[in-house]
Order: sequence, then C-alpha cells, then structure tokens
Amino acid sequence: MNENQAEGKGKSILGKAKEGLGNLTGNEDQVAEGRADQAEGTVQKTVGGAQKGLDDAVGRTGGQEKAAGKGDQLVGGLKERAGGVTGSPDIEAEGEAQQGKGKVKEGLGDLKEGAENLLSGER
Repeated sequence: MNENQAEGKGKSILGKAKEGLGNLTGNEDQVAEGRADQAEGTVQKTVGGAQKGLDDAVGRTGGQEKAAGKGDQLVGGLKERAGGVTGSPDIEAEGEAQQGKGKVKEGLGDLKEGAENLLSGER
C-alpha cells in the first residue's frame, strides 16, 4: 500500500464518521462534508492503486518508460480534476506535479529508445 492508498483510506474512514455524526446531530452540512471526504478518499485510493501499478514496473525499456510517463500524466490529470471537483487544492497540486513527472519520464523514455537504437545499430 502506498501513501495515496493509505491517505485515501483514512479520508474515507473519517468521512464516514463525519457523515454518521452529522446524521446523529441533524447537521446536514456535516453530512455533506463527510460524503465529500469519502469521495475524495475513494479517488485518492484509486489514484494510489494506479501509481502502485506504475511504480512496480522496474527495469523499463525506452518504450516502457514512455508508457509509464503517459500513465503518470493520465493519473495526474485525473487527480488534478478530482482535486478541483472536491475543492482540494492539495490534491489538485499533486496532480499537476504528477503530470510534470510523467512528462519527464516520457522524455527519459525517448532518450532510452535513442540509446537502445544506437546500441543495436539502428538509426
């Protein structure tokens, strides 16, 4: 379990508790906040699962590195949108950062492919 998966699970649990407390006290704002926290936690757990899958790939070729970069860009975009929808600037910023990381990985993949082609005699 990575950091996003753990944090997402925690947010979901706290959101469920907040919703329950809101229901007990009749506080509709707290119920709504709890539901929003649960949704944010679910998104973060999902993003964490996707990250873990990408991070598990070791010893990538240039093509694999480029694919991992595209994956980071995709997950980062989803995270950025989820942060916007849930009103979480921190998650939105994490998504933007992950997209940047993906672009770097994609560039690294291009470099690896070039080196692989040179070493194999291709041009």
